[in-house]
Amino acid sequence: MNETETNPSADLSANEKIESLRSQMNLLFGALLVASFTLTAFLGLQARRASLDVLTLKGPAEESMHLVQQDNAGVEAALGKLVEFGRTHPDFQRAVLSKYQTNTNSASAAATKKK
Repeated sequence: MNETETNPSADLSANEKIESLRSQMNLLFGALLVASFTLTAFLGLQARRASLDVLTLKGPAEESMHLVQQDNAGVEAALGKLVEFGRTHPDFQRAVLSKYQTNTNSASAAATKKK
């Protein structure tokens, strides 16, 4: 037998293997497309729901922030009054203000700024 001669049954089985691999590859590619579109749709839906949640919670969050700012203003006013009291009563300043290490400069500046 000559080496250039090939067995036709061997070529046929190789072609069948190639076609089998090609069909598997096409099937996997289709599955990948379906999975990708499903994930994209799911993430789009979640983004839409999150944006609706943000719109729903925006009003109450702004109201809460307004209340916090009002509370901060009241606390700073009270701290300013304590600092003013501490200036006229050194014992109070030594005992209380130094114990809690209040920043008397920023508190008095905030108190005078609001007046």
